[in-house]
Order: sequence, then structure tokens, then C-alpha cells
Amino acid sequence: MELIPYDEAVTSLVDAAEPLEQWDTGFTFTEGPVYCWGRYYFTDFMVNKIFRYEDGASTLIDGNSFFSIGMTYDRSKDRILRCARDKRAIMDMEGNVVIDNYRGMPINGSNDVIVDSAGRIYFSDPLTRKIEGPQTGHSSVFRHDERTGETLLFEPTRALEFPNGIALSPDETALYITETRGSDVYRLDLASGNMERLIHLDEEAGEGRPDGLRLDIQGNLYVTGPGGIWLLNPQGKILGIVKTPEIAANLCFDTRGLFITASKSIYHLNTKIPGACGILRNFTHFEVP
Repeated sequence: MELIPYDEAVTSLVDAAEPLEQWDTGFTFTEGPVYCWGRYYFTDFMVNKIFRYEDGASTLIDGNSFFSIGMTYDRSKDRILRCARDKRAIMDMEGNVVIDNYRGMPINGSNDVIVDSAGRIYFSDPLTRKIEGPQTGHSSVFRHDERTGETLLFEPTRALEFPNGIALSPDETALYITETRGSDVYRLDLASGNMERLIHLDEEAGEGRPDGLRLDIQGNLYVTGPGGIWLLNPQGKILGIVKTPEIAANLCFDTRGLFITASKSIYHLNTKIPGACGILRNFTHFEVP
């Protein structure tokens, strides 16, 4: 890989001798990476498709995804959830609608989705297009509890122009949010409701804007942004940037490292610390799938 180090602590996260492997290419705009059931899933957003990657090959599994973009694995119900932009809904892979409104108002067009250990669903909902009829009228980040039917709007996120990627801290006390148009990463304290800007990602580092992000079990952040993947410590200090040959949109952890969607391709990068989400939550070491 091509690693730009900012701090020697970056060597505890990645090994510069590890290759950034291109697993497949020839797509239009890859997004929504998910690892579950020993397989990889991703969307080709611009052409309305979902693919599964296994045994060195990508297979089309949904040729009408309702323009799904972000996806995640819901461990509590052993299912994949997806942001179906064309349906203005969070859906499962079978096409069942899980969330499509906030207090009776249709959601704008969800972008990213995650699930906490209690099974509650968080999703970003940027106001990216004109919609007829009742609507919230602003970008937001929400949390939905299927058990109670309650959907909570995190009020400070209304100030964000384009909330995009979201991820939880390992202890689930904080929610991290990328703001694409401002090129920023925010931290929302879930107990107090206070939100602060953690870091601004310098656009001069390369092509791309903040999009997807994930955390490892130590709370370090891995953020797709200008030039590649930004590696940050829990306080938002830049440790390094892994340069990518294409604009990286999103990423997720598997049992060895990061599965990355970037423009026309999918990539993989081995890392030294396990992820803090989904099926990896209880891992203390990496295992080969």
C-alpha cells in the first residue's frame, strides 16, 4: 500500500508492507460494503444493482435494488439492511420495508445505516432532492427502535448540510458522522446530545470527500475521504492516510481488515486491529474467514 504517515502510532493500525488488493473492477459506483455469512456484499449504486463477492468473483444478486446505497448487517435479526433511495426507505434484502417515515412524514432518501447491539437502527437522511408533499425539510440523523416503533431525531444533526457515513464508538456512547459537503467528521455524544466537529479533512490531500467510516475496537477511526482512507485516533488526530488509486466511498471490517468500495472497484486491506461493529464485536484477534 501507499501509506502517508502523520504519526508513528499509525504502525499499530496498519503495516505499510501490506498490499492494497484490488479484488474486482468494472463497476460504475461501488458502495454499501457488508461482510456477513462468510461473504461480501456491495451495491453498484448508479446502475441499481447489488452484488455478492465470494471465491474471487462477484455475482449479481439483485438487478433492481431501488437504488440502494448504504448497507449494514443487523446481527440482532441476522439480516442485511439497505438504504433504498428510490423507495425512500430502509429495507431488508427481501424487499420488506423497515422504516419509511418520521412521525408520518416520508424520509428524504436514506444514505447510510448501522445497527447497535440492542438492535436499534441508526440512519443518515440527507436532504438531497426536492420531494413533493409533507417532509422534514432538513437533513437529519435518526435512531429507530423496532420494538417500540419510536424514531428519534438527533436534533443537532439538523445543522448538517449532508450527513453521510455513520458509525458507533466501541462502547456505543458516541455516534460519528461524516459531513460530505463540509469535509468534516463530527462526534455526537448520545447521553448529552451534544455534537462537536472532530476534524476537518483537507480537500487538498486528493480527490474525494468524507463518506463512509468505521471504528476498530480501540476507537480508532477509518474514514474514506480526500486521497484515500484517513486513519484517526479516538481524539481525531491524523495518524496517516492510506492512498487509494480510485476515490474510496465506503468500507467495512471483516475478520482480517477492511473491505473497501472505491469508484469502479472493490479492494481489501489487512489491518492489525479488529473492527468494533457487527459480527466482529467480540473478536479479540483476527481469523481468516
